[in-house]
Amino acid sequence: MNQHGQTLILFVILIPLMLGLCAFVIDVSLIVSKSVELKEICKSIMEHSDLFSGKEEMEQMFIENDVPVENLKIEIQGETVHIQNSYYIDSIFGALIGIREYQIKEDLVGIWNEEKEIFE
Repeated sequence: MNQHGQTLILFVILIPLMLGLCAFVIDVSLIVSKSVELKEICKSIMEHSDLFSGKEEMEQMFIENDVPVENLKIEIQGETVHIQNSYYIDSIFGALIGIREYQIKEDLVGIWNEEKEIFE
């Protein structure tokens, strides 16, 4: 019995599924990478917040790290620094299913406590 036809059908069905799975993995890794990058930039700026004279200098650090600042909110109250930011990144493969962009958000509070920075 000739099974070349069955193998071809299996191949034709599995290739698009494998390509779709790879595209999904690439998009998810992009989202996670940008989210971790934003969180680490926020933490780094908070750790050095005592070196800045105000919100403008902190905002400038976001700009120097290529982070959009349109939705950036910085609140400084005594020993507490609260940073909120969100921005959109373009989808690589999500556009195939109608997702054109992903939102990256961060909401971080840092409190100075006896020479240590505590993040919430």
